[in-house]
Amino acid sequence: MTAATVILPTHDHGPTLRCSIRSVQKQTVEDLEIFVIGDGVPDVTRDLVAELASRDSRIRFFDNPKGPRNGEIHRHAALQEARGEIVCYQADDDLWCPEQVEALGALLLDADFAHTVAVDVAPDASAFVRLAVLGSGVLRAHMLRGTNFLPLSVVGHTLAVYRTLPYGWRTTPGSMPTDLYMWQQFLELPGIRLAGSSRPSVFHFAAPARREWSVSRRVAELLRWSAFLASESWLEELGPALGRRSDEATRRLERRLRLVEPLTGIAKTSPVLGKVPRRFATTVFEREVERLRMQFATDLAETVGP
Repeated sequence: MTAATVILPTHDHGPTLRCSIRSVQKQTVEDLEIFVIGDGVPDVTRDLVAELASRDSRIRFFDNPKGPRNGEIHRHAALQEARGEIVCYQADDDLWCPEQVEALGALLLDADFAHTVAVDVAPDASAFVRLAVLGSGVLRAHMLRGTNFLPLSVVGHTLAVYRTLPYGWRTTPGSMPTDLYMWQQFLELPGIRLAGSSRPSVFHFAAPARREWSVSRRVAELLRWSAFLASESWLEELGPALGRRSDEATRRLERRLRLVEPLTGIAKTSPVLGKVPRRFATTVFEREVERLRMQFATDLAETVGP
């Protein structure tokens, strides 16, 4: 067994993969196996991964044809060969802080499924902290209803609990987020032990907000943030503030949602009338999340550079 298996799915991002893999290679936990899961990748990705694997024996490339949706079936197939005690996930255009695997490993000593916190970085270099969720029954309920708090890169789970799931990674129906479809399987497991941290250790760069960007511009952004995260002082200076903001925002959201949560109970006695309260609760929830995002945004443009 190794300490952790890192699953890194990729389709067409190509050069951004170099930055995301490098953030995995620089983890404080070195006992890793790094599974790069190809889903119909172009030649530039094959060449890049071959170059990196030639210098790091921990990297293994799974070169699959394009699968349905985001190639979830390829992730499940690769996990049949995993040897890590825990499984962590990294996106091909996100960055991990060096302590990400260590933090998940500590949480999973007494849990089956865990998460850290992501900092969502906007194209203008403003950033906001994703809300922590698993400690809250209210927020967990919203995840089961279809709202995702946990981007791929913040999640970890034990390999043992994955092998108890009814399906594991599988093709996601419709337009539902593929990661949320997977997380719901864990949340529905009887007796599942959940853990979360408010410490930011993932920086998330949403691809839709950068749809019009060139590849070189996306790589340049990741390189700037990689240099920022490599500095010794960023976590001491910024990390505690972001952690406090995450905790405070989560508490405010929980209080707000508890006011509307009882309305959804109407659905248990009247499925027809219940549709209105459910929609109302969802609208309140979405507006509150957006308000908190704006309130707790942090402008890092001067720190990170142009």
